[in-house]
Amino acid sequence: MWPFGKSYCSNLSASLLNFSKSDHFCLSDATEGCLVLGATGSGKSTGPGKSLARAYLSAGMGGLVLTAKAEECKVWEDYCRATGRLKDFYVFSTRGPLRFNFLDYELKRRGPGAGLTENIVHLFCEMLEVAERQSGQAGRADEGYFRRANRQLLRNVVDLLVMAKGRVSVPELYQAVISAPTSLAQRDSNEWKKTSFCFQCLREGDAQPKSASRAHDFAIVADYFFVEYPALSSRTRSVVVSTFTSMVDVIQRGVLAQLFCGETNITPEAIEAGAVLVIGLPTKEFGEVGQYAQVLWKTAFQRSIERRDMARNKRPVFLWADEAQFVTTAYDMQFQTTCRSSRVATVYLTQNISNMYAALGGSDQGEYQANSLFANLNTKIFTANGDPVTNEWAAALIGKKRQFLTNGTSSTLPDEGGSDFWSMGRRTQTTAGVSEYVDFEVQPREFTTLRRGGRANRGQIDSIVFQGGRLFRATGRTWLPVTFRQ
Repeated sequence: MWPFGKSYCSNLSASLLNFSKSDHFCLSDATEGCLVLGATGSGKSTGPGKSLARAYLSAGMGGLVLTAKAEECKVWEDYCRATGRLKDFYVFSTRGPLRFNFLDYELKRRGPGAGLTENIVHLFCEMLEVAERQSGQAGRADEGYFRRANRQLLRNVVDLLVMAKGRVSVPELYQAVISAPTSLAQRDSNEWKKTSFCFQCLREGDAQPKSASRAHDFAIVADYFFVEYPALSSRTRSVVVSTFTSMVDVIQRGVLAQLFCGETNITPEAIEAGAVLVIGLPTKEFGEVGQYAQVLWKTAFQRSIERRDMARNKRPVFLWADEAQFVTTAYDMQFQTTCRSSRVATVYLTQNISNMYAALGGSDQGEYQANSLFANLNTKIFTANGDPVTNEWAAALIGKKRQFLTNGTSSTLPDEGGSDFWSMGRRTQTTAGVSEYVDFEVQPREFTTLRRGGRANRGQIDSIVFQGGRLFRATGRTWLPVTFRQ
């Protein structure tokens, strides 16, 4: 079904796009990541975004496209049509037939890491990070503890289901948690044992044959549900459980249940094979449900592409997110540090850097994580922006240089040796000098004057392109003014 036979460019030095007559954007540059920053209406999507997208498609790359706006599906369909990739174009949405049971996939996929509890927990925790932002829990003083407690609950309930049932499903995860004992007295109650799905799983898991390692893991699970969990304070347990159930409740009903809790007929491997998969649940339309869907696919893709066998398949792929602040998580920073070796070209577009700081929690830690992500998106493209924080950051990124300022003065002094009628007893003195100082190569104000496309600018979108570790031939600098056409 998937387009394995589609030709693609694997030469890292191959040019994908020309920034100037002598400066090329190569496949190797693409795999180092790209960040596009520009105000709403600056043309970042229709200028540099469009040029990058069509270049990647023309090179035969597979891609995962995360969407924020409803029109993006149509935009990418047009891109694929224009580049001869329409047969590789797929949309994952409620209107189409594609389905992805992410838990079943992680449990049964190929590879020695298949079925590992921690990998399944990681998928949920990426969703949990989004849920915490929505609920306002992100950034609270005790966030670290509750995040660890949620991971512990997830880890134990996933292990319990795998050992008892040999499967993991969202409804059964939910039932196991809400039927776990909430006190030591309830744990010892015969009534609880008769009606609890959690106790049923513990009994079935205990009866299953196990290796020594599995027996050790089951003992930890049993201790957690029989001893540690019921002994938690009611306040602590209620926060942990409500955070978990509010997240899982969204998945097991409506759109997400339809798309992620049934059969599987598409997986991240399709992208490695050349599919261009657009997640057609834009966050502007589907809200939190759309965010969950995008983050689930992004996380599954990131984990899949990092473990692929490059000796068997060297096709480059891209991860694309316009309005990236809606789908960015802390794991993106870790992914970007190593994904180049897997030939992944990440492109994140957003209005300003403050969006990303806020998306990652708004605390110092969130800012550090965002800055780490920015540092590993080596190509930065700046379009018109009125945000002073972003413009100062861009100017500082490009750097400062030694500059010279000439100055001169002219003054009239009394004539000490007498005077005639015409000089009126005065003489003129002129001085000149040169002062040296260090200042930004590109002043922050320059980013406010870039052309934004449209009829008034004849479709021309000005930008400043920066690449760390590269001197552009056209300027001899690490930055280059580039004009894109809409």
